[in-house]
Amino acid sequence: MKNMYDLKKYRPIHLDDLTRLGRNEDGGYVLSSRQIDKTEILLSFGINDDWSFEADFLKRKEVKLYAFDKSVSYPFHVRKTIKYFFKSVFYTLLFRFKKVKKLIKIVYITSDFKKFFKPSLNRFFIRKFLGHIDDETFISFGTIFKEMLAFTPPTHTDNIKDLSVFIKMDIEKWEYSALPDIEPFIEKINGLAVEFHELYIAQKRFEDVMELLSKYFYIVHVHANNFGELIHGSNLPEVLEITFINKALVENAVLSSRSYPIEGIDFPNNSGKEDIKLDFVS
Repeated sequence: MKNMYDLKKYRPIHLDDLTRLGRNEDGGYVLSSRQIDKTEILLSFGINDDWSFEADFLKRKEVKLYAFDKSVSYPFHVRKTIKYFFKSVFYTLLFRFKKVKKLIKIVYITSDFKKFFKPSLNRFFIRKFLGHIDDETFISFGTIFKEMLAFTPPTHTDNIKDLSVFIKMDIEKWEYSALPDIEPFIEKINGLAVEFHELYIAQKRFEDVMELLSKYFYIVHVHANNFGELIHGSNLPEVLEITFINKALVENAVLSSRSYPIEGIDFPNNSGKEDIKLDFVS
């Protein structure tokens, strides 16, 4: 069996201002309140039918939101709303009211798409995937920072304040190729919340990305997504949600002695299964 990644290498530091944004299931993330205070631009990669994190962020602070996802659109959500409406009627006839309640919630969320993403409210939805090139399907970090966010090189007027950008990323394995491209813009980024996928086959890519990010960021929170399993023959999760904070925002970093998941902050992504416990100490 090949070597497994070492979870203890990714033990978070202790911060006493952690907060959860987004729903208490899949789609919620934990970050530091100081990151919210610093943020003026929220970049969100991977939306699908859940923008509860983005909505909670904007309730805490009105920032510019740029959300990216080529796989969805307003017609996509209309079709999904109709589908789940008829599903809810079906389950009502079967008296499965718990299921109906969940479906109705999804119907509401998907119907909210057009109302939520409005340029007039500084909430921009861009129907593209994050990539290395710029075309009809992809947009690069370079274009986002240098053009979309009106970034210019440090020798000229710099329109993005240092540490004013927060990134949320759930892009189904593309994170491994995308994240190295943020290096030229590190001074602008106060942190990231990233879901890392398929660690049982992407170990080397995961470790390489983590080595790069560790130069500039501390880990402040780790949670295992229990829609994934443990890697066979180990106690290591297949899918990890990791929140990073720029080292410039932390003085005297001390490793956390907390148990994970953290009660009251962490919740199972799949509410029908027990959350996965992470051991960074023993």
